[in-house]
Parts: sequence; C-alpha cells; structure tokens
Amino acid sequence: MRKKWERTNVTNLLRNGQSGTYYARVKVNGKEKWRTLKTKVFSVAKLKLGDVEKEERSKGLVATSEALPQGGETTVGRFINIYLTRTKDDPALRPATRSRREIAVKAILKTWRDLPLRDARRVTPTDCRQWAASALRNGTGFVAPKAKTVRMGMSSSSFNKCVDTLRAIFEIAREYGMAYRNPLESVSKARMRQKRLELPSVAQFHAIVKSVSEAGARQSKDCADLVRFLAFSGARISEANAVRWCDFDAEKGRLAIPGTKSTSSERVIPISPPLAGLFAEIRRRRGLESADAPILRVRECKGALRSACSAVGVMPITHHDLRHLFATRCIESGVDVPTVSRWLGHSDGGALAMRTYGHLRQEHSAAQATKVHF
Repeated sequence: MRKKWERTNVTNLLRNGQSGTYYARVKVNGKEKWRTLKTKVFSVAKLKLGDVEKEERSKGLVATSEALPQGGETTVGRFINIYLTRTKDDPALRPATRSRREIAVKAILKTWRDLPLRDARRVTPTDCRQWAASALRNGTGFVAPKAKTVRMGMSSSSFNKCVDTLRAIFEIAREYGMAYRNPLESVSKARMRQKRLELPSVAQFHAIVKSVSEAGARQSKDCADLVRFLAFSGARISEANAVRWCDFDAEKGRLAIPGTKSTSSERVIPISPPLAGLFAEIRRRRGLESADAPILRVRECKGALRSACSAVGVMPITHHDLRHLFATRCIESGVDVPTVSRWLGHSDGGALAMRTYGHLRQEHSAAQATKVHF
C-alpha cells in the first residue's frame, strides 16, 4: 500500500499517494499551512508552489502586523513622504526627473484621494487594479487654460509614470516590512501609441530655415542657427544649449555632445558636411570666441519655428521633431540604424531607433531594389 504523503525533491512540495495531487506545505508564524495545488503534474506543481508560498507568507505578515499601533507609521502617506524626500535629496537626479516624479505623485493623489490614509499593509492588488481603471477612464480632471478640447481620462504616458511612482512607493513599504509583495505587480502599463512623424521635406526644411532667418527679429539669425544645429546634429534641445566651442574639434572632425539626459547619453559624433558648414558660417559672422562660449546664442526657438512653418505651409514642428528629421535623413542617406542610434545617444543598441525609424529603412531598401538590373 502506498504512503498517503510522498516527499519530493522540492522543499514544501508533497504528493498525495492516493489521489496523485500535489500539495504545498508552508510554515507561517509557527503554524503549518497545507494548500492543494490542484495538479498531478510535477512541473506544474513546482511553478504553482512559489505563488502559494508568497501568498501565504503575505497573509502571515499582515496577520502579524495587526498588533502594531494604528498610527501614521503604517499609512501609505508615510511612504509617499519618504519617496518625495528621497527624490528631493538624491543628487544624481536631474531637476526634470524630480519635477516629473512630483507631478506623478500629485496625479496619484487626485485619482486616489484616500490613498494617503490607507494602511499600506491592507492595500491589495484588486485595489490597485480598480485605481488603474478609474485613473485611465476619468483622469485628474485637469483642464489647461484656454484649452479648445478637454481630454477624457489620463494619457498613457502620464498613467505609466503614475504606475512607476506607485510601485516605487510600495517598494519602500516592503523595505520597511509593511508588505510582503508589491500590490502594483498586477497592474500593467498602458500601451503607448507610436507618434506619426510628419516631417518637412528637404526643400521645405530649407524654406523654414530661410523664413526663420529673415523674420526680422533681433535674434532671427541665432534662431536659424539653432534650427540647423538641431537638424544637423540630432542633439536634444538641452544638449544643444550645453555645447561650447571647446566641444568642437575641427581637426579631427568630431563634436562632443554633453549628456544632459543621463551619463550614458554623453557621446562624440562625426561632423557631417552640413554641420561643418554651419560652424564655419557662425565663425565668419561672429569671429573667434572663447573656448567656453556657447556655440548657440538662443536657448529655444519654438515661436520662430511655428511662425516659419505657417509661412511655408507645413505642419508645425518642434525642437524634438528636428532630432527626428536628423535621424530620418541619416537613414534615407544609407546610414545603418545602430550607427544612427549611437549618434542620437541611445543606450539600447538601436531598439528604440528601430521602433521609431525602422519603416524608413524598409522604404529605403525597396527604393534601392528598383535600381537592380540584369
């Protein structure tokens, strides 16, 4: 006769000898808990065992914490404050990152108003999923001044930032022993729609530059310099503002781009003929300047770009669209995507560039195929 309970080579996993069903045996707070895994397949039972152990120990942690005082030390609000303090005191974070985190916290508090008073030990994955559905459907209710249209719900980008922030807050709660598992684990991020790029042609771009340069304002030529620099280098606007003459090496034909988004975004790019021509023109117009002098004299040109696009009759473009224009022209000129990705300062080996510009490579490849003759 077979034994009723058969041991396996996996700790806490036993098999009922009569039914063949596998069971989990977990000790929590000094008590032994038995749970059926509802399977007779050993490989499936091993996979289920880990989830059952986590669930039972999570229940045990909450049961143990019932005896703790019901003061503010267990509320989510406490861990939100810790998160904000760490954000403020972290010297490695850029100001834009700090601001983005603070905005995400405000959005969370608007969409989950009683969260700060909730006991961190009792926030469940179901609570988090209900918040996620409500936040995506209703949003924060914010309406921009003079807005012509009112957005219903929360954008995917804002929602995903809120999810990341909430996960970080509950990770702090775990760090303090207030939770066994993060309740945000079961909340999926919203799918981001790929932005459709509507960029000017080469002729339209030159017409935009001419319109910006001849607008008649005191800094019109400086604005045109910025427009061309962004399009010829692929730099972000913050990176363009940080470029100095000492970063320009005419002899070696290289330009050092300071990394303002992250340390990994620091890079050296080859100076293309259009970029070299721009630097030579600026030198002729302004003469020699100190090595620490900024190459560009204006920090932004949004208004000038908008007016020029309207005058030329094309869709308005932004500073970042000029970065897209750089990548597009590089790929259409035959530069491979991984190389373009390095020039842009991406650290993912070209994955983002492929998602954004991969269709251009296919179009270029199809155009080149028409030149093949036998």
